[in-house]
Amino acid sequence: MAPINFLAAVWLPIVMTLAGNEANRQQSLKLMTRPSDGAALCAIDPPTVNATMSQRMPGAPEAVRCGMTCSSDEGCRDFNYVSTESNPCQLYHYRPRQFDVVPHCQHYYQPGQQNNTMQIYT
Repeated sequence: MAPINFLAAVWLPIVMTLAGNEANRQQSLKLMTRPSDGAALCAIDPPTVNATMSQRMPGAPEAVRCGMTCSSDEGCRDFNYVSTESNPCQLYHYRPRQFDVVPHCQHYYQPGQQNNTMQIYT
């Protein structure tokens, strides 16, 4: 096999694996909503951490910056963004189970990772 073909045969799978790993890290988050009317829900279980907002992209919406804070925390699985709090970013290192409609609060989660045993109050 020619050297260039050999390098392509070895290099291409490595690049594809790295691209796949990056795609997995870039998973989108979804707003948790009440099935009956689509109202935004808030996790009412205690958060693991009340975090400071990410300083990256200061012009981005605060919910996005809270998501960036979650993605930089290795244990973070879900988060609440509470616009009226002094530290509006509540991180969860576990999957919350209890949700309610709370003014100024939105809960975000990774699709496909939703709890089957969640309780929605209201």
